[in-house]
Amino acid sequence: MKLICIQSFFAITCFHCASAFLPLVSTFRPRMILSSSEKRKEYVDSYETSSASSRGFVSSLTGIVNFFMGNNNNDDVNVEYPPAPKSPQELLKVIEQDYTVKNYLWTGDIYISAFEPDCKFTDPTITFKGREQYVSNVKNLVPIVDFLTNKKVYNYDITGPSSKLLEIQLNDEEGYVETRWNMLGELFALPWKPIIDVIGRTKFWYKQTEEGCRVYFYDEKWEVEAGSALLQIITPGSVEAKEKLQIKS
Repeated sequence: MKLICIQSFFAITCFHCASAFLPLVSTFRPRMILSSSEKRKEYVDSYETSSASSRGFVSSLTGIVNFFMGNNNNDDVNVEYPPAPKSPQELLKVIEQDYTVKNYLWTGDIYISAFEPDCKFTDPTITFKGREQYVSNVKNLVPIVDFLTNKKVYNYDITGPSSKLLEIQLNDEEGYVETRWNMLGELFALPWKPIIDVIGRTKFWYKQTEEGCRVYFYDEKWEVEAGSALLQIITPGSVEAKEKLQIKS
């Protein structure tokens, strides 16, 4: 019951935060349409190039979530994780499965043993260090995502939130696995029915250690300006995104 109350509160909070966010729209100066095409784009947004208002908005929401969900403990510090991948090829395979099997862009479910304890995680809106911090953030966010996507009544096999893997390759010479992906899904719990449709690229920089082949830097970039991606939360789903999800207007 407590979880339901918190989730409901967060939905209301999102609405009010979105309202407060509207005056910042003009500062983003979006360069692209809100929905994403699978055609590769040269422009990408990163933490270094994204606007301060985008980073500030996400940082504020993250603080709200962590405060109310309260999973900032270290309960998992002594958890025994499965073995790390032994080679770059094995690492590529587990990363591929994180997208295709675990739907990790929505679930946060990654093969945690493939990451160094002090791994740095970065996307265009936030950066932090430590895989335990990642685990804690996921614990806080997953119930909210499940609520917003109405997981119990939403048919994931047809049009549910998806982590579509568009490309994956290994650059053994420089030491990274690179993916290109499309995060796509509708937030049914919000009355204006927004659709998240973002294409991005992630480099998983790895190193070989005694424990195995593990990622020390997770570097995510988006093929859309961060401000435009965030605006998807407060606008109804686009026609293009609805076509991807096979939703009738």
